[in-house]
Amino acid sequence: MALGRRQEVSVPPLVKMLESPALNSRYGACQALIALRERGAPAIEALRKALADQDLWLRIKAAEAIAAIGAPAMQTAPQLLEIKPLLPAIYQAIIEPAPSGEMFADSIRVEGLRLLAKHRIAEGINACVQYTRDQNPWASEHRTPELMKVLLSYGTHAKSVIPELTQIANYFEKDEKDFPQELMLKKAKSVRETMVAIEASTDTPELSRLQ
Repeated sequence: MALGRRQEVSVPPLVKMLESPALNSRYGACQALIALRERGAPAIEALRKALADQDLWLRIKAAEAIAAIGAPAMQTAPQLLEIKPLLPAIYQAIIEPAPSGEMFADSIRVEGLRLLAKHRIAEGINACVQYTRDQNPWASEHRTPELMKVLLSYGTHAKSVIPELTQIANYFEKDEKDFPQELMLKKAKSVRETMVAIEASTDTPELSRLQ
């Protein structure tokens, strides 16, 4: 984000990071290139190579960076179309995330849930509830409202998980250990407000299921 705000940024160091044996460095390079948008064009070839990497989330972040670069990266479109369907793998990464540092794992799981919701994938509803319950407590007071926005986007379909949300709200409010009480209450309030919004929702988007 800081690099994206700068007027002058050297891209070759980011290209070098994309070739690093450290997976987190490659993730970080992709994220920086996303922020740079079209100024990241010198990294297109390195990003093209990353599209074929064995790591799911590196492929996803490389594709996101290519999309952010825009027109200069159109040459990669055929390769993007050859990638195997990603949504089932993204779902699997949400449910069973690969170890990549707890804080970063939280970030990519939230992004994965947003992607499932964007494509109206039915399995995303329970996955979102499960992650809300099992998420890393660090910064969860900020993450929980974002997760609730994802869940609310499913409209009336989310009514099926109201009982689970009630249990989660009660846990946040009364039983969570080693977490500041005012932040516990903030999370509980977010969940309860979302439950009310879901109950009042009349939006019923057509859902698809993973094959």
